Amino acid sequence: MKKFLALLLALGMSLSLAACGGSDTGSETSGDGEESGFEEQTWKFTCSATENTPWADMGRDFGDMVSEATGGAVTVEVYAADQLTAGNQTEGIQGVMDGTIELSAHSNIIYSNFDQRLNVVSMPFLFDSYDDVDTKLDGAAGEAVGEVVEDLGLHLLGIAENGFRHVTNSVRPIETVDDMKGLKLRVAGSELLNEEYTAWGANWTNANWSEVYTGLQTGTYDGQENPLPTADGASIAEVQKYVTYWTGVYDCIFFTMNGELYDSLSPELQAIVDECGQKAAQNQREKERAEDQEILAKWEEAGVTVTELTPEAAEGFKEASAYIYEDPTFVEMMTPELIEAFTAE
Repeated sequence: MKKFLALLLALGMSLSLAACGGSDTGSETSGDGEESGFEEQTWKFTCSATENTPWADMGRDFGDMVSEATGGAVTVEVYAADQLTAGNQTEGIQGVMDGTIELSAHSNIIYSNFDQRLNVVSMPFLFDSYDDVDTKLDGAAGEAVGEVVEDLGLHLLGIAENGFRHVTNSVRPIETVDDMKGLKLRVAGSELLNEEYTAWGANWTNANWSEVYTGLQTGTYDGQENPLPTADGASIAEVQKYVTYWTGVYDCIFFTMNGELYDSLSPELQAIVDECGQKAAQNQREKERAEDQEILAKWEEAGVTVTELTPEAAEGFKEASAYIYEDPTFVEMMTPELIEAFTAE
């Protein structure tokens, strides 16, 4: 983050803003790669979600903007569902850290396998609205967590959105914390998420996302939790009857580039990828949120019952999981400083 700001101050914002805005940038970024003055390069972009989601759209959006800004010198190839690592999300991030893959879009939950401090974004009821999300992630809290990402040898291009993780199931509507008790839920593999769903009474298990549809179909799991675009991309509504739309758990997407690759780029190209990365991440957030409402309407029409928690019901969930903010295990895991960055008024 700090390198990004310093670089833009040194170069001025005009080049990258014009380049990623799609306006005329002059002879330097017109024509083919050789005419533009940029070296021809192909970068691989990997992400967790499927091809038909805003995650993959962000990679394509970024690639289109960078290609236009460099006169076609830079090409971005999108590999959705972690195709490059046989669906393994952790190995997808490792590939970017190692330099065998150039670009990654994975959630903070998966990134927490490399640094547990990154769990902080998914603390229970950390955000109460999308406006609250933007205020924190685009401010000091986002900068603080971004520095943790860069400690992994990565360059942070932007913070995009996986979103609030909504719970679906085929047993009953979840209207209060008591309704979640005993449900067999597939939960993403995170110690923090596991603790949250324990606090709420679920009988949770972890499993690869690629296995979840079949598990729901056969009754191995009663339900699962995920942002709606991710769940819809996997046709989860075909095998679920109820969805609880809430703000209990949120996670973001860290859009990163291999740090050594970024450092090897010219200052001019660094400015372009930074500006295009920020713009692609913001575009992705907007698309993710718009799709939430479209998916809810589509699911309701298909017969899925949508439940939104009353303030009293939400308070019941908050009270049940409030101890996590004081639990020494989780305070040590995420550090008091990072927790304070997100919870300070």
